Amino acid sequence: MAEQQRGAWAGVSLEAIWNWLPAFRAVAEAEHLPTAAARLHVSSPALSRTVRLLEEHLEVELFNRVGRRLVLNTAGEQLLAAVQEAMGGLGRVVEEVQVEGVGGRLRVGSLGVLTNSFVLPAALALCERHPQLLPMLENHRPRDANEKLWRGELDVAFYYEGLSAPGVEVEELGRIGASVYCGKGHPLFERAAEVGEEEVLCWPFSVPQVGDSGQVMDGWPVDVSRRVGMQITLLTTNVEVCRSGRFVTVLPDVAARPWVERGEVRRVGFEGLEGIRVFGAVREQEVGRSGAREMLEEVGRRVREDLLVRE
Repeated sequence: MAEQQRGAWAGVSLEAIWNWLPAFRAVAEAEHLPTAAARLHVSSPALSRTVRLLEEHLEVELFNRVGRRLVLNTAGEQLLAAVQEAMGGLGRVVEEVQVEGVGGRLRVGSLGVLTNSFVLPAALALCERHPQLLPMLENHRPRDANEKLWRGELDVAFYYEGLSAPGVEVEELGRIGASVYCGKGHPLFERAAEVGEEEVLCWPFSVPQVGDSGQVMDGWPVDVSRRVGMQITLLTTNVEVCRSGRFVTVLPDVAARPWVERGEVRRVGFEGLEGIRVFGAVREQEVGRSGAREMLEEVGRRVREDLLVRE
């Protein structure tokens, strides 16, 4: 089937189908003609004719008709991915040429502690330097972020796992300092300064979810076993679990710091943590003055500075 599609598309002129591609994208994303027609301010019959013209020109069906829905088949999914990537790139360039210097939308993916402690401050710093920049912060796991980067739906992403992906450039920015902590109600709290590693491991931990790479995302060493008493979604949620005194937790030091200063949380002895790895990603073809690479550099600088504070 794939060979048939390549053969059918081989002689197609891009100029011949160019005007039909926005209509195809609208229908493909909505999977419903009336919805797509309303978005484009055209009639459903006119939109249906446009899709048919595209299919006839390509000599390949792009949709499976399921009741009133139009569901993409394999060929349609391939074309949609290419159209999204191309239109995303064009959209960014159109925004950039309308402003002088760095400006336009900057779509940033991150999560949890990264967002609150590093990405948000970096975005505010970029806004100060580039008033015409519009950062748009979104919450994405690594695999989803990489897919959106490739499709042109994100400009830069930050996460805790070094997942590679075609068309995406991933680099390690540094490590966030992390330690084992307990809250006021925990039996270790009063003796926190004298507690050793062996005693810490006697108590159950609250841990974040396993990431897309199969590793727990709090930087815990893979060769050390621990009792798990609770599993939560985000590292930031573990702050509240720790404060409850019910479980010991591994927290990013930057997240624990305010509660340590208030006397609600204390660090307990465990020397085997090397910190939580932080990665940044952009599209491989990201060039020019979009702000994505500047954002990457700004977040990386803040991550490295935080580790120096910890040390």
